Amino acid sequence: FGGKFDGKGHTIRSLSLTDSLSPAGLFGVLQEGGSISDLNVEGSVTPEGDSEKVGGIVGENYGTVAGCTFTGTVSGKRSVGGIAGENAAAGVIRACTSSGAVFGENMTGGIAGCNSGSLLACRNGAYVNIESTDPAIDLENLDLSFSLDLAKLTQLDTANVATDTGGVAGYSSGLISECVNAAAVGYQHIGYNVGGVVGRSSGQILACSNEGAVCGRKDVGGIIGQMEPYIRMEVS
Repeated sequence: FGGKFDGKGHTIRSLSLTDSLSPAGLFGVLQEGGSISDLNVEGSVTPEGDSEKVGGIVGENYGTVAGCTFTGTVSGKRSVGGIAGENAAAGVIRACTSSGAVFGENMTGGIAGCNSGSLLACRNGAYVNIESTDPAIDLENLDLSFSLDLAKLTQLDTANVATDTGGVAGYSSGLISECVNAAAVGYQHIGYNVGGVVGRSSGQILACSNEGAVCGRKDVGGIIGQMEPYIRMEVS
């Protein structure tokens, strides 16, 4: 979608997306220059298949989403968010709110799963990855034959361990400004890079706050789970 959609405060109820879609959302892809504003959505976005770039409002955002709310359940595997699955470098999400629950395996956030653009003045009230099955090693896949290759142990099934989980964004290389998380994030003793605002960040975090409980196994923080150095390269 590349036009301008003004919801005028109306609510779309009983949204249900379960087909094999990627990106997935009420809008699959919002193109650069397009906008979605003043729209409320209630329902569930739980696609089958690859289920990457999954969001309540838009799966992949290159435009502007402003003043929108999503209430319900969003689940997928990678880049999963209450408002947008992936917010690209040109994307702006402003004054949006999510509530309900968001579940994903990698890069999962209450507002955006993966953010390369700008998240401004958003508020998350959705629980993020608060349920988890036991990620124990599947013994059926364990090869007991003698081998000096210890790396084989890393190939066992531990897919249930979530990584990059945040109240506002799962992973961010862009800007997150004046955003608030008000819901619980993560599951006790499970998950890596878990933060109240962002799970893993290599971008900018300004004037954000967290009011929810944060749980995880490694690299867990009230604001940021893991803060990576910002690197800027200039070639002359």
